[in-house]
Amino acid sequence: MLRIILSEFGRIFSKKSTKIIFLITGLFPVLIFYFFQQRWGIDYYIVNGVNYSLNNLNYPVTQMLEYNFLFLFIILPLFFSESLSSEIDSGGYKMILLRPFKKWKLLVGKWIVLMLTYFSMLLCVFLINFLIGNLFLPHVKFTSYYNINENLNPFDSMVYNLKFYLIILIVHLAVLSIISFLSIAFKKTIIAFFGSITLMIGGMYISLPLQNILFNTPDVAYSILGGTYELLNMLIFILVSFSIFGVALWMWNKRIGSIA
Repeated sequence: MLRIILSEFGRIFSKKSTKIIFLITGLFPVLIFYFFQQRWGIDYYIVNGVNYSLNNLNYPVTQMLEYNFLFLFIILPLFFSESLSSEIDSGGYKMILLRPFKKWKLLVGKWIVLMLTYFSMLLCVFLINFLIGNLFLPHVKFTSYYNINENLNPFDSMVYNLKFYLIILIVHLAVLSIISFLSIAFKKTIIAFFGSITLMIGGMYISLPLQNILFNTPDVAYSILGGTYELLNMLIFILVSFSIFGVALWMWNKRIGSIA
């Protein structure tokens, strides 16, 4: 499995598209800071109608709405669909299947690499926002967060921020489950890309909780950490995502030999 993972890392990071996405990941927080804070002078953020002042402690979690939309509906569908579908569509997996690896390990290895790659992107966003906050935002010893009764010190704020980003990560990885299913079912990158967007948008209109999870992911994270969110909705969302992963793995194991 380790050899598969290392091989997948090599393939993904050799692609120009991966380098471009990392560049966008690094530039996006800087542009958001420039326009919202420097140019437009917005020194607060709003959670469920409540205003909070921006400072060095809370800044990393206050600039994620635009990031969520860009990555959930554009960048990640492109990145995941290209990574999963291109080698199936082109027949590149024919050579890989000649090696003495079990077929299911190939997909699981790719999932692990894609998850770790996106984790590193999200970590990059966190670190850049953390750096911006400490360089340009007012420095405070304590700060408040949505529905948290006591003000949090720097250590507790860091823990809060990391939990916030973990929730973002979990929601965004659901896109990987959808695209895995579509990539194996239809093989074509373009179908996996547009199909995933269509399914997410369609699901948003069918289910209000799903709409909140996908479109308002940062607010959901605030509400979960503030204890005001109905966790059953998130648990169902995670369960459905894992179920789609399971179906995709079953399809891969049954069909990869004939479709690669």
